[in-house]
Amino acid sequence: MKLYYLEHSGFMIDAGRQCYIFDYWKDQAQVVKQAQQAGKELWFFVTHWHGDHYSPAILEFNSETTRYVVHEDVPHQAMPASRTTVMAVGDMAVVANLTITMYGSTDEGGSFLIDTGKSKLFHAGDLNWWHWLGDTPENIDFARNFAKQEFDRVRGMEADLILFPVDARLEAAREWGAIELLHVVPQPKLFVPMHANGPLWEPSLYFKSLYEHMPLWIPKQPGDAVDLSVYGIE
Repeated sequence: MKLYYLEHSGFMIDAGRQCYIFDYWKDQAQVVKQAQQAGKELWFFVTHWHGDHYSPAILEFNSETTRYVVHEDVPHQAMPASRTTVMAVGDMAVVANLTITMYGSTDEGGSFLIDTGKSKLFHAGDLNWWHWLGDTPENIDFARNFAKQEFDRVRGMEADLILFPVDARLEAAREWGAIELLHVVPQPKLFVPMHANGPLWEPSLYFKSLYEHMPLWIPKQPGDAVDLSVYGIE
């Protein structure tokens, strides 16, 4: 399998005959279009309705081999009913060869765990510890408690690949969500930051000391790709 960075929280995993596209928003490098032109089956996963995670443009890729798996808050009425799976947090669905579980979020929508039978792939959507420096004590308490609640929901979850927000706008708290998530789930074979909203993430010495043996891939620009088999993800 090969992982492509689209933009923001958008990624595509090329699994051979099928391509799994998460939170498509923009695709300057035309990665998805090229996959469709190559005859790949496109599976679009949408964690929630926010404009930087969902674009109606995914309907432009609709064909007899295109599937959509979306959180229930995503406008799905125009999607083909026979090839669309609508999910809520806590749902599990078996679609063709995939087992899909929807976990929670600390904003809108949910997060996806995809079990291909060989590998488990987790896209967190907007699941994070959204601690904003200088916020009110009430909001800070709410964000901490909400994060704990949703991280408890995924406690013990096994994933080979984790795609997770590491947002520069959180400043000194940028890594907090990732660190807390990795406290409650086994370390993946590969951790990939997303939702950067600013400068590329440079892992702190503290993060490196906690997870010094965990491989990281930090994409730099749209179209960047990595061979997941290098990390034992097939």
